[in-house]
Amino acid sequence: MGKGKFFTKVAIGAAIGGAIALLDRQTRAEMKEWAVYLFEMAKDPENLSASSREIMNRAKETAQQISEDVSYIRGKVDSLRDLTPEVKDLVDETKSTFLPEGESTAGGASVTH
Repeated sequence: MGKGKFFTKVAIGAAIGGAIALLDRQTRAEMKEWAVYLFEMAKDPENLSASSREIMNRAKETAQQISEDVSYIRGKVDSLRDLTPEVKDLVDETKSTFLPEGESTAGGASVTH
């Protein structure tokens, strides 16, 4: 199948799907609201431009916040990596202090209750 036929059939399928979707009353009402909104935006290009700038500014702020959050989390993960060997050493020291000499918990020994 050639590209021309493929895209023609996709467009026909989309048109049929759209027509079927419009059989639903709620979908028609939502589409009418969108059409009115788009028509109003088209009549006032400055409003459209201002709205677009606001959306872009919000997107930039969100991206900046996400970047800051990722950096913060990355720092915490790095700190945890550095801390993990220290904690392991502390646990080993604590075990050696409280366990009788020669006794080991290695190998998955369980504690009985």
